[in-house]
This record gives sequence, structure tokens and C-alpha cells, in this order.
Amino acid sequence: MKEIYGVVDIGTQQVRVLVGQPDNGSRVSILGVGTAPADGIDENGIANIERLVESIQKALYQAVQQSGTALSRVWVVINHAYLRGIQSEAIVTFPDPEHEISLSDLERLRQQAVQRPPLPEMELIHVIPQYYSLDHRSFVRDPLGMTGIRLEGYFFLIYAPQIHLNMLRRCFQRLKVDIEGFVARPLAAAEVLLSREHKSSGSALLYLGTHTTGIVIYQDGILSSFSVLPLGGHQVTMDIREMLKYILMPQAEELKISQGAAFAAHVPEDEILRLRLTTHSEPIEISRRLLAQVIQTRLEETLVFVAREIERAGLLGKLYGGIHLAGGGALMRDMEALTEYVLGERTYTVQIKPLLGRGMGERVSSPRMAGAVAALYLAPILREFMPPLPALTKEAPQAPKQRSLLFQKVRAFLENSLKLPQDLIN
Repeated sequence: MKEIYGVVDIGTQQVRVLVGQPDNGSRVSILGVGTAPADGIDENGIANIERLVESIQKALYQAVQQSGTALSRVWVVINHAYLRGIQSEAIVTFPDPEHEISLSDLERLRQQAVQRPPLPEMELIHVIPQYYSLDHRSFVRDPLGMTGIRLEGYFFLIYAPQIHLNMLRRCFQRLKVDIEGFVARPLAAAEVLLSREHKSSGSALLYLGTHTTGIVIYQDGILSSFSVLPLGGHQVTMDIREMLKYILMPQAEELKISQGAAFAAHVPEDEILRLRLTTHSEPIEISRRLLAQVIQTRLEETLVFVAREIERAGLLGKLYGGIHLAGGGALMRDMEALTEYVLGERTYTVQIKPLLGRGMGERVSSPRMAGAVAALYLAPILREFMPPLPALTKEAPQAPKQRSLLFQKVRAFLENSLKLPQDLIN
């Protein structure tokens, strides 16, 4: 039977658990889905372990009950404003020009690529091979079986805050569930939901979350840039509350979702919304276009920062594969139009349905589930992108050093005190 995997996607608004079976790298069957409000976690990380453990436990229980499968190990999908991506390279050489490149040679490259000073208070969670160079051949995607004497590897390393990961480990320890590894949500979504053609032509995925916006950029089929901005839909909700005064955050969130729009020019000027803030208050009237203008202003600010990241990668105006939107923010009305207007690139909302096989696919077909579905789809090969285990090194025995020091003292005594000939001493 095909192996069953479990994925726990921990957001600042919701905890999602998926249980499923990937099918030969083409589709994934969803056997169980669990969701629960994310209590005890915010944009800065975990604020209350007990409450977060309860949220994870509720979502796990739902998914396990539906799938009829007990989960002892899971992949944990994360997103954090301090996720970082940097490039690294490594070189290995061989004495024989006819040396055939093997998996052990590629593993040596991976070991070297991660042997760099760690980022302060950060932990490495992904090692993504980009391409290789063998002697004078550049941009080799798969050097296995090729021959040469100098092999260079280029990798992309993803780091996450160590304190955040340690707190998550504590949560799952209390649930007696082992963590297979951590998965960066924007990266998993981009790897799965962007086609090979999009990546080759130059493309970007924007993961629009509650408190963050993840940016993953590809050029010539290679991961070129990864970054996370501390800007998301929560700031839009706060702007709506500030505009209306006295409105509660849940009411502002509901108004944003049900009546909001990202592009004010597409909203008729004469549309008026009547809102009752409390059951006993008089209804108030607000222009729907004014609401859209407040939303658009904040989203434009986020997209300007996105443009800076794309420009830093040297691809502003050159993303011929377009920009792809994922996450809950992708559901905002006219978000595609605003992104095209600000960034000047064709924009699409990711499609989850083509990935889904049999099972409960209708419950996970929304762009807000993109990260969890992508991680489940990649589950059979996720270990290939985890940091390599540290190479075992034998410590130098201490006895020879002590014996060498003793010999030096004896030699000095024989030379200086007894005045023996050097050849005799030797």
C-alpha cells in the first residue's frame, strides 16, 4: 500500500492538518482534513504553548477521525516574518579525469555547502540544489554519471528562527507526535504550483498570508530569490477598523472578506453599505468604493515592497511566466487586477484542483490551503531537501599526545644530563 503522510500547517489565523497519499508525483488523495482557530500564536511567534497545543490537538483529532489513520509523525508547515534565504556554493575535485559523478559526490557538496557560519539564532531547514558546474560545463542540472575533475554545486539555504522551531517542538512533544521536519510554506507552494514552463520563463509566487507575504522567484528554472515581508491581510483589517471607529476586529475582517475589493476603480461610486455595529445601535452608511480605497492603499504599499524584492533579483519587468497568487489574500476581489496594475506583470491565482485525486479534495481546493496541499504532495521527497546530517569525525586520541610530551622530557634529560650521543638517543 502507498504510504500515508500527515501535514500540520500552523498559521497565525488557523491550524490545518491534512492526511493523504501522494500518487506517483502527479496527484495527492486527501483522506482527512482538520482545522481549528490558531490560538496562542501571533505574528511574533508562539505566545502561549498550552493554547497552541489545544489548537493543534483539535485539528489533529478531526483529521485522524476522518482518515482512520493514527499519526505518529508529521511534517510541520511554517511561515514566519524572519524566514531567510541565502545562496551557497561548494567545490569538490577528483584526481582521475575519468571519475564518474556519484550520489556520494553530490552529498559531499551538500555537506560543504552548509559548512558556513550560521545566521545568528537561526536554524537551517532546507538545502535546495540549484545547478552544478562540471569542469567547463556550466548550468548542469543533473551531473550523475558525467565525468570530470572539478564539480561545483550551487545551493539555496532556507533558515528559520531557532526559538520558534524549538517552541513548536515542545508543542508536538506534549502531543507525543514526532516532527519529520519543517517546511517553508511559500517555498513548498511555489515548487509545486508553478509549472516547469513558468519557472523557465521567469516567474514569482506571492503567498499572501495574514501577517506575512512570502515571495519566491524563479529564473531559468532555478530558485533565484526567497524572502518574507512582515505585511499581510491583518494590516488591511486594522485599517478598516481605524476608518470606521468602534468596529470590532471580527466585524472588520468579515466586512473585508464579504464586501471588500482590492481595486477601487472597479467598484461603482454609488454603492452604499448599511452596517449595524451592535444589535442596539443605529445602522451606519459607508461608501463601498471608500472601503475599497482603504484596502487598495494598504495592498499597494505591500506590492511596492514586493516590487523592490523583484528588482533586487534583477527581474522587474522580466517575469514572462507571470506572478502567481496564493494564500488567503489571493481570494480578495480584484487582487489579480491590482497586482497587474502595480507590478506590470500578468497575474494569476494558483489552481489547487489539478493536484487533487480522490478523497476530500473539495475541502482543500482554496488558495488558502496551497501550502498544506503542496507539502503533502512533496512529502515523499521532502527529506531530500533537509539539511544533511553532520559528518562523523573521529576525535584525535589523547594518549599519543601525552606520550609524545613524555618522550620529549626523556630526550631532554638524556641529552642535557647524561650527555649521551644523539644516535644512541635516537
